[in-house]
Amino acid sequence: RGPLRKTIRTVGTIDYNETALADVTTRFKGWIEKLDVDATGQLVHRGEPLFEVYSPELYDPQVEFLKAVTNSFKKFKSVIAQRQTAIRNLKNFDVQDAQIAEIETNRAVLRTLPVVAPISGFVIEKNVVAGQMVDAGMRLYRIADLGIVWVMAQVYEQDLAFVQLGQEAVVKVASMPDREFRGRVTFIYPTVDEKTRTAKVRLEFENPGYFLKPGMFVSAQITAELEPSALLVPDSAILRSGEKNTVFVALSGGKFDPRTVVLGPESEHDMVEVISGLQEGERVVASGQF
Repeated sequence: RGPLRKTIRTVGTIDYNETALADVTTRFKGWIEKLDVDATGQLVHRGEPLFEVYSPELYDPQVEFLKAVTNSFKKFKSVIAQRQTAIRNLKNFDVQDAQIAEIETNRAVLRTLPVVAPISGFVIEKNVVAGQMVDAGMRLYRIADLGIVWVMAQVYEQDLAFVQLGQEAVVKVASMPDREFRGRVTFIYPTVDEKTRTAKVRLEFENPGYFLKPGMFVSAQITAELEPSALLVPDSAILRSGEKNTVFVALSGGKFDPRTVVLGPESEHDMVEVISGLQEGERVVASGQF
């Protein structure tokens, strides 16, 4: 008697954590005057400048803000509302609080606007060069945080019943055969591929050191505990005739008793659950194929 565990072995590929991707765009038309991040693969931190952009569309909102700042010594409600409106207009163009404070302190319009990284991560796409004209909404950079990565594993449909959210998963990569990475099942996709008869299962792994890289091929193992205590026999002890399953129980005096058994799921270490036909503690022939 022991725990009934089923180990599902499969393969998969490492992918980006979709919830940790960020696109960098502008909300106005402009020209790139300076690139601070000029190469794909570069690590950036949140708030670091990516580039500086010049846009005539930013001039009028800054002038309106400066007018409101100039009149701010007046405590009229209309002046206060004008200042709040001017700040809101600047923020609609993604002007940061620090840049608004700089305009107010210097009492001068910013000729170019620094655009900063919205998250910390690696630049996986760069679609801009110095001097380029960009339109509003154009994707200029895509940044990925690789602190957590996903593994898309393929699980056969007959094994899906044994996969549940939160189960532990272990993966290995070819470049580090002696190391295992442990994560969890976080999502089971609702469709099955008609050709391969597999469903995608998403595994999530913390990635300190960034050893797990998107695009890597991995071997994955998911372990499911079906019952904490079950009656088990070695798979080799079962004689399968097609119509029934038989296990030979060793009796005293060199005799054997063939028992018809009802089997449950296969367990790890080549063990099989016995639902009926045997009792705990009975001695069985380890190999009954005779």
